[in-house]
Amino acid sequence: MGIEVWIDRITRLWEISDGNGGKVRSFRVYERDEFPESISQFPCAITYITRYVPEYSLGGPLKGHYTGRTEFHLTASVAKNKMPWLMLFLARIRNAAAGHMSLGGTVDHFLLAEEAIQGPVQLTYGNEEPHLGFVVNWTVKADEAGEVGYQPAI
Repeated sequence: MGIEVWIDRITRLWEISDGNGGKVRSFRVYERDEFPESISQFPCAITYITRYVPEYSLGGPLKGHYTGRTEFHLTASVAKNKMPWLMLFLARIRNAAAGHMSLGGTVDHFLLAEEAIQGPVQLTYGNEEPHLGFVVNWTVKADEAGEVGYQPAI
């Protein structure tokens, strides 16, 4: 299935607890183009693709191998007093990913990649001041058979 079927399933699974009675605001990609020009709401998550490698067969693309990244922008500053709160996100992120390895049956697999969760790290977005969060690297293997028309050479 094409990226438009599963990318927002990834954004929805990042709507995890913030530990303070709220949830992480995760911006949609395909259903609604919600990428903000600047971040005004913390905590939030921004998800995007960083690499695509098709796996071909005689009939055209058979599988799509995607690498992606989600940036968790969690604090509005780089103040270290939030470190205990930030570290609790490691398990929340891991558990959200582990609980949805097929994204509801839309992909062969969704897995955290090597160097899966980096952080807490200092992030910037647009012209904002540096702030703290995590960078989560993930992979998707999706069935793309039949999505691209193949015209054999004559």
